[in-house]
Amino acid sequence: MNPSSIANTFTAFTCGGPRLKPIALFVGLAISGGVMAADSAPLVLDATQIEDSALLPQDDAGQLGYTVERTRSSTGLALTPRQTPQSVTTITRQQMDDRAIHSIEQALETTPGVTASKSEVGGRTDYRARGYSITNWKIDGLQAPGASDFSGSGNALNMDLYERIDIVRGANGLLGGTGDPSATIDLIRKAPTRTFGGSAYATYGSWDKRRLGADLNLPLSEDGRQRSRFVVTQQDANSFRDYQSDRSRAALANFEFDLDDATTLGAGYQYEYNKVVGGGWGANIPIWYRDGSKTDLPRSSNLVPSWSFVEYTTRTAFGSLVHRFDNDWSLDLKASQSTTDALNHRGLGKVNSAGRGRGFSGYWDQDGSGAQLNGMHSSSDTTQQSAQIDLSGPFQLFGRTHQAMVGYNDSRTVQWSPEYRCSMVGGGKAVDSGVGCLFRADNRLPINDWRNGVDGDYAMLASQTGKHSKTTTRLQGMYAATRLSITDPLSVILGVRTTDYSAITRSVDAERTSQEENGVVTPYLGAVYDLNDTYSLYASYTDIFNPQTQETSAGSRVEPIRGQSYETGIKGAWFDGRLNASAAYFRTKQENKAVLDGGLSTPTGGDAYKAGSGQETDGIDLEIAGALTPDWNVYAGYTYLHFRRVDSDGRSDPSHLFKASTTYHLSGPLDRLTVGAGVTAQSNIRAISSPAGQPVNGVSSGATDVNWSGYAIWNAMAKYQVTDDTSVTLNANNLFDKHYYTRYGFYAGAVYGDPRSLSLTVNTTF
Repeated sequence: MNPSSIANTFTAFTCGGPRLKPIALFVGLAISGGVMAADSAPLVLDATQIEDSALLPQDDAGQLGYTVERTRSSTGLALTPRQTPQSVTTITRQQMDDRAIHSIEQALETTPGVTASKSEVGGRTDYRARGYSITNWKIDGLQAPGASDFSGSGNALNMDLYERIDIVRGANGLLGGTGDPSATIDLIRKAPTRTFGGSAYATYGSWDKRRLGADLNLPLSEDGRQRSRFVVTQQDANSFRDYQSDRSRAALANFEFDLDDATTLGAGYQYEYNKVVGGGWGANIPIWYRDGSKTDLPRSSNLVPSWSFVEYTTRTAFGSLVHRFDNDWSLDLKASQSTTDALNHRGLGKVNSAGRGRGFSGYWDQDGSGAQLNGMHSSSDTTQQSAQIDLSGPFQLFGRTHQAMVGYNDSRTVQWSPEYRCSMVGGGKAVDSGVGCLFRADNRLPINDWRNGVDGDYAMLASQTGKHSKTTTRLQGMYAATRLSITDPLSVILGVRTTDYSAITRSVDAERTSQEENGVVTPYLGAVYDLNDTYSLYASYTDIFNPQTQETSAGSRVEPIRGQSYETGIKGAWFDGRLNASAAYFRTKQENKAVLDGGLSTPTGGDAYKAGSGQETDGIDLEIAGALTPDWNVYAGYTYLHFRRVDSDGRSDPSHLFKASTTYHLSGPLDRLTVGAGVTAQSNIRAISSPAGQPVNGVSSGATDVNWSGYAIWNAMAKYQVTDDTSVTLNANNLFDKHYYTRYGFYAGAVYGDPRSLSLTVNTTF
């Protein structure tokens, strides 16, 4: 759409003329989408006068406020959101700045269609989409160990280092080799530009949150052909939970060198660190007392010892080489190596196994008795090496211009975990864990009165035995895709990938197990049909192949997930792509998903899994993102999820999920003020408390159905532009102080969501 055609779309927003209220315009856009789906006739509103120069300009990273011009995250081809035959969401830099987003958890909390389920504080967070866990993580298109678990780097991901996040919902096996049925998360690093500039900010917020950050773009030559970018950030904060605090640090140095007009060499290094004190092992709030009645504990409750902590450090070196040929083709080579060190020294009073065949115990009594101290100690060193080479560009066939891409990617992950021997001491006695360093409810280390916290003399001592386990995972494959322009309105995307996968594990006792899949073929088929200059119909299909990391009771990996993913819908784009909307129907089938194996343990003491019966889901995704006017940004999405088939682990996903965020730049005497609001709302979940459930006489023998209540969490922001270069922003999260849970029903426990919080940020640019 030409910028001047905006005048044919919106009712006037001029001061002297008729005004359309913001909510009415949003509803009007939604209605217009429904009308177009029904009869393909564009909805024409009254005219307005908006100058071309008022349109939001594209930044150096291709971002347009709350949307992007193009993305390669779905197919490897540079396509606009409307041309991409899948649901693609982008969290842009402006969105992150408006919402004061600094962590991957905060970013995905704002992402339509994505939910989070925590197993504990500062540890395992299961991000989910379309009824499945998200396991496919990338940085600049390369496979990355981004999972948030006891050894994953996701717990340290710092958004200050990244320009934006692309989220492809549905399977994406063409580029990743793993057709994850949920979504693929692709983080795009901040890259240097040719001109000098930068920014710095300072934040102070609730629970003594203090954060500082700086971002400097520094050309190394007068013409900008050699350039650099440096980012540093640090945060220290306490928590609404007792005994909890966190510290994070991050730094990025990114360099680019134009070797000639057609070739660019890139290299860089980044560091990310996060430490949480007071993060336990498992859900920190019990659902039931020992007598089976429901608890109603304060949100500050956190029965952890003072020595409980977790620490993650990730170091990444990366490089790239891009060559642009005269025929508009380009060769893109990139590689990275990341090392994540994770140290877990955790304790928590909670429900856990009472010993084989004895069910689950450790339920609390109202009089302060009953709680048992659990503990675990582990460390890991994970190195991932990733490389990718792509050749892409246009070609002519039958008088029409088409696009093609061919590539190869390879990732190798080595995880090294030492074996520990531990003892828990206190109360005049010592309990030896043997090997594995897992203390459960049967360790007989009772907490005298849980209302007063963990006994002060309790401690956990750990020492290495000299043995270690090692797991080496290799994922490599070749792929090709082409976008064929069949007719002016019809384009078809055809792609195929062949994947080789292997996982070799050597246990602490030097026993070797392996899993291998060679020549796995993953097809991709997509089609887009332009109804007119604004709306397009689309459909896509791909297979699912997703190796799993969970171990069986014998110590081997659970066999890979297999299945199919389908999607079809309608997309619209306005104002030269500055506003995008979509409505999609999706359906996914998968087999072999790992589920808990009846309370059994792996040879190293962890929870054992087995291949489940699989799941089948379908549903609807609705989304709108971008600029409704030059002063009004909006980002909203609704997901309806239906489970056609559920495996034995039950549900962790709401049937209805709605997220919205909007900002409006005022005019007239208040033209230095921008205000915004947002909401995250989800329906209740008929979940399962597993493997421990509601107790009878203080003991549970199995799972219990539970109701994870729905909620709506509101936020608000106001930014005042003190000068052209300096602004002050106030952010309020959980504005109405809603009590809600981010996990409900894991080992008879729950995790509270954050109460209301405020933060004030001063930002300056130069």
